[in-house]
Amino acid sequence: MALETKIICVTLLIMGFWASQALSQTLHQVSMSERYEEWMARYGRTYKDIADKEKRFKIFKDNVEYIESVNNAGN
Repeated sequence: MALETKIICVTLLIMGFWASQALSQTLHQVSMSERYEEWMARYGRTYKDIADKEKRFKIFKDNVEYIESVNNAGN
């Protein structure tokens, strides 16, 4: 009985970890556009059209991902 309980607990912990990782990735993608909008508001950025805004969003996203990867690497 104790072994079954331990197995169930470990299984639940692993499933919880996987779920949190999946949710974290989804929230990261959603929050990137929110971060961009906040950055635009903070620094008074406006763009002439949607194409320019999307182009600059890609640059912003690439820069944030680069910065975060360097920070996560411990450099």
